[in-house]
Amino acid sequence: MSAETVLATIGKTPIVRMRELAPENGAEVLVKLEYMNPTGSMKDRVALSMIEGAERDGLLEAGMTVVEYTGGSTGPALALVCRAKGYRARIVISECFSEERLQLMRALGAELDVIEAVEGPGRVTAQDIHNMVERAGELAREPGTYATDQFNNPYVVSGHRDMLGREVWEQTGGRITGFCHGIGTAGSLMGVSEALKARNPAVQIGALEPAGSAGITGGPRGSFAMQGWTGIVPPHWDPARVDEVWPIEDDEALEMTVRLAREEGIFAGISTGANLVGARRLAEMLGPDAVVVTLAVDSGFKYMADRPYANL
Repeated sequence: MSAETVLATIGKTPIVRMRELAPENGAEVLVKLEYMNPTGSMKDRVALSMIEGAERDGLLEAGMTVVEYTGGSTGPALALVCRAKGYRARIVISECFSEERLQLMRALGAELDVIEAVEGPGRVTAQDIHNMVERAGELAREPGTYATDQFNNPYVVSGHRDMLGREVWEQTGGRITGFCHGIGTAGSLMGVSEALKARNPAVQIGALEPAGSAGITGGPRGSFAMQGWTGIVPPHWDPARVDEVWPIEDDEALEMTVRLAREEGIFAGISTGANLVGARRLAEMLGPDAVVVTLAVDSGFKYMADRPYANL
């Protein structure tokens, strides 16, 4: 099949059953390969929803500049969508995030505003996130600018509900009994939860946060390895849509990331390893008759210079 533009290739990603990493006597575990979106991450869906929502409501017009803060994959995704639609993209990012992300955004035509990291490359803190949000707010006050502001954007949750959540339900034939995913903006988790619980209120939703900065379950407010997670309580977060919240340790996420590549052939990032740690936990809790889904959020190619791949 051919597509009119690259934007038409966003979504409809495949879902794969874990053969080696499903827990013994636990549920069937399925991983949706979101890294097969054009920029290699699920954030392509977010970027498209935010831009097209703003266009529909008359908030974004030709000739304007789009501003966003990002530490995960929203930056490359917005760079792609803006390039395809003819908008200028200005992205604020901290130097604590992987160099591959910065290179990808530049390759897609984005202008970067790189701010100093609190602890250094590979170690994310809640303060890094705060600093990026503040700087993007300053840029957004310039004339002719639209701030997508992913933490507060009104199109994120509904976009995931109508696109990602629907796909998960349809690809499992409605058999899904559990969904597990990490918390960045919480938009994808909330959107998928809305979609699944509207179809079957008994579906169990598991939320994951970094143990190094457990803003929801409580704990230290330090740094963590899962790039794209935030370690805070984001505005999209709604505890009424979630059944379980678990902190995930860096070491278990890093180990699972490597195992996922070597044992299942899924080459993904650290947050995906953390997602699978949580999905296995949910699968053990729900038992052998259940079906648990999680997401391979982005590609491992963005982490080649970082843990865990740099240590192999």
